Amino acid sequence: MRIRGLALAMLAVVLAACGGAPKSDKPQNLAQGSQVAGTVPDDIKITGDASASVNKLAISAIADLQKYWAEEYPKLYGSDYKPVSGGFYAVVPSSMKLPPCVSDADEIRGNAFYCPSKDVVAWDSENLLPDLQSRFGDFVIPIVLAHEWGHAIQDRSNFTARTVTKELQADCFAGGWAKHAKDAGVYKVNAADMDNALAGILELRDSPGSSKIDPSAHGSGFDRVSAFQDGFDNGPTACKAYRDDDPVVLELPFQTAEDEASGGELSYDSIVNDVPYDIEDYWAHVYPELTDGEAWVPVKGLEPFDPSNPPMCGNTRAEGYALFYCVPDDYIGWDNESMRAVYNKGHDYAVATLIATQFGLAAMTRANDKSDDKTQSLRGDCFAGAYTASVLLQNRKDTSSFGISPGDLDEAITALLVFRGDGDVERQGAGFERIRHFRTGVLDGAGACLKD
Repeated sequence: MRIRGLALAMLAVVLAACGGAPKSDKPQNLAQGSQVAGTVPDDIKITGDASASVNKLAISAIADLQKYWAEEYPKLYGSDYKPVSGGFYAVVPSSMKLPPCVSDADEIRGNAFYCPSKDVVAWDSENLLPDLQSRFGDFVIPIVLAHEWGHAIQDRSNFTARTVTKELQADCFAGGWAKHAKDAGVYKVNAADMDNALAGILELRDSPGSSKIDPSAHGSGFDRVSAFQDGFDNGPTACKAYRDDDPVVLELPFQTAEDEASGGELSYDSIVNDVPYDIEDYWAHVYPELTDGEAWVPVKGLEPFDPSNPPMCGNTRAEGYALFYCVPDDYIGWDNESMRAVYNKGHDYAVATLIATQFGLAAMTRANDKSDDKTQSLRGDCFAGAYTASVLLQNRKDTSSFGISPGDLDEAITALLVFRGDGDVERQGAGFERIRHFRTGVLDGAGACLKD
């Protein structure tokens, strides 16, 4: 985040007199999802250790991907699907037994790829897949293979585009397959597994400041997660339509040397002291558009507090909350200790995101929104995305004083995935669902948030 215009408006939930995130909000262990069960077919042969757990998951995924594309490819492209036939290689780079298309172990270490010249799929079964599995659960392994199959589909369909467009289309195809695999029961996938898969995709994003025209660009975390969710929600037909700059790639360069030197980070004090006023400015512009001219009324206060002495909210002391919007007293409060921990782990934009969520609650309270807590939370996530779009478009130049930095969007969606407490999935929605609504706001604006 940098001076010249941005904070994100996300949303927590209303609970009785106080609404917000419980004090137990902390980085969640994203590897705590259920074990993803899948059959291991006998007809898929790999080069490598077929008994390794990650390779069993890969074999299961390969079998279903071949069947899935045998059905989907003719619908999309009007010709039969040619199965990947050059072989499947579970590589142990330290053994120096290299697959086709690779001349050095470093080319496969920490990597997975599809090689069109040999029609081969290979993956690092020693480092990459075990590491992803340990941190993000089982389902991320099939997602990695589904992405590589996306490249195989591109080769068969003669798809040409920039590297980043090819990578995002492959993510989109992976999302389409993931929806099929979940709905068909190919894998036992719950909400935590889907969130873990998104976290794994985020892990594989480009470094902040990368250029979308770089020959090695794969996309920001926001771009990659968006493409995956596009395929999941809209199927492979949506993916087939991808072209350069459609969808728009939000992989942003650093604007100044100063911003790059700081990594785009503002101090914690700058975030909590200055960002709320930019959020107020956003709502002052947008609220009248959503309410037929009704003026925005600023919240009555901001209340950072010591967790040993939480403030009153109506007749109740706000104990056990790290962040909340107090409905009866119309103020936004946050536990400075917890929010500093968020800053240290998630960086400036995670804090801006979580604080700004409460303004969405305030907006819906002013509009007398009677929907349930979960609906309000998801609408607030959507409004957050709309706020982001406002700053990206620089449509408040006369009044806005902040600007987005590379990596901020990734920090925002990471906050939606990671920083939550027990029970938040039931009250706010799983991270996958929250990010879906956030994306709607970014892509379609504030008006779209009221349609869900």
